[in-house]
Amino acid sequence: MAQVDVIAFQLPKSKWQEGSAFPLPVYLRLRSSGAAATPTTIHYRLDCLTTGTEIADWTTVSAASNFTIAVTATHNAIQNQGNTSETRELTVMTDQDLSTQHRQAVRWTVRNLYGSP
Repeated sequence: MAQVDVIAFQLPKSKWQEGSAFPLPVYLRLRSSGAAATPTTIHYRLDCLTTGTEIADWTTVSAASNFTIAVTATHNAIQNQGNTSETRELTVMTDQDLSTQHRQAVRWTVRNLYGSP
């Protein structure tokens, strides 16, 4: 297993409508060479930064140098209808509790579609 020091997200766009779903490819690399790297463990979580709500607790992913997280319509549901938009943050952590642990996050905005089911 290699020490990952770059976690790259391929976020299709940074602004989404409430209830949108999309795939989020993630690539794990070595900064020194750009080569793909496979850590011992991979976890991710999703939070709403606007409301401070945990949307998805730490979830385990099978060790690999790349993987795709399915961001669902439920993940992008507005948490507080009083907000015109909310910010989501997805954090990926590799090698949890090891000396090689690394974290990186990506953010996107979810626009409230008032009256949406």
